[in-house]
Amino acid sequence: MGIMGGTRNGERLLSLDALRGFDMLFLVGITGILRSLPEMSNNKLLIWLANQTKHPEWHGFTAYDVIFPLFIFIVGVAISFSFPHRKYNNGGKSLTKHVLFRTVTLSVLGVVLWQIPGGAHPTYGFYSVLYRIGFSYFFTSLIFVKTDIHGQIRWAFGILIGYWIAMRFVPVPGFGMGNFTKEGNLATYIHNCIAEVVSPDFSYVLSPTLLTSISNALMGVLAGHWLMADKEGGRKAGMLVVAGVAAILVGWLWHLDFPINKKLASPSFTLLTCGISSILLGFFYWIIDVKRYRRWAFPLIVVGVNPITIYVADFLINFQILAEVFVGELELRKAAPVVVEVVSALIIWLFLYYLFRQKVFLKI
Repeated sequence: MGIMGGTRNGERLLSLDALRGFDMLFLVGITGILRSLPEMSNNKLLIWLANQTKHPEWHGFTAYDVIFPLFIFIVGVAISFSFPHRKYNNGGKSLTKHVLFRTVTLSVLGVVLWQIPGGAHPTYGFYSVLYRIGFSYFFTSLIFVKTDIHGQIRWAFGILIGYWIAMRFVPVPGFGMGNFTKEGNLATYIHNCIAEVVSPDFSYVLSPTLLTSISNALMGVLAGHWLMADKEGGRKAGMLVVAGVAAILVGWLWHLDFPINKKLASPSFTLLTCGISSILLGFFYWIIDVKRYRRWAFPLIVVGVNPITIYVADFLINFQILAEVFVGELELRKAAPVVVEVVSALIIWLFLYYLFRQKVFLKI
């Protein structure tokens, strides 16, 4: 996706590519490896690591919850780098076309990948993760074009506060105010109303939980503004870490009133994941772009410059079956599932490396 790559003065921000690659590799490679560990041993640590690759049933948080908020945060960072040139040099028309094209393409691609033969997804309808990314990208782009950094700050925190006020104080028939259970929260009530009045296939497409993803992306925009500031590199990296820690602390405090919950996209969840994203960006930026230790990051960059490609390929190709072709005859016993996942991740990376060498990049 073109907007995913941040550049400034002709020099690509390699730390952003590497961080995106880390995020996608976690999704399509590392997750499978960690999930297979308990099949090798009932060790408590291995079970805990495997559980970090599953979303909580309701309230709570795992490492797996960070993947798409981090991706959306990176989208926001990239917007702050790539938009000014289009915004000011092309009168804004070219930028508008790009934003609309990418938003629609992501939404349609998400439906195609998530649907089942003969109809929409049985649970999520026409919603998908790519739709959520497109939604946040579209509205963040509008806010970026129409406001300055002060307006972007107001929108980022205003959405979180407004969403909290609605979820906390708007009464739900039969449950009252401030009910954050699965059945009694305002978002579920709105989902049910949309399903009844419009269609169940659109209940997630029009969900109020999408709103905080705009704040998620705007936090990335603010991080991008800071990275472009005329400051010393080490200071910029350090402030990203400090800001990340502050966001995590505020998120945990907010959790006392509105629990950390991915499915509700609570403000506490948004601040927690944005905080983690900011810390990761700070460390990656300091190591790769400030200290210029780059060789170790090359495998991540190979993945990071082709994120949509691997996301789509992971839907269409069963890399585990390909891996079993190579390891199926080996006597691996309990280690077999882990080895299969490791080989699968290696095949995925080699596939992307081939595309990298051929300079083939899927851009939306």
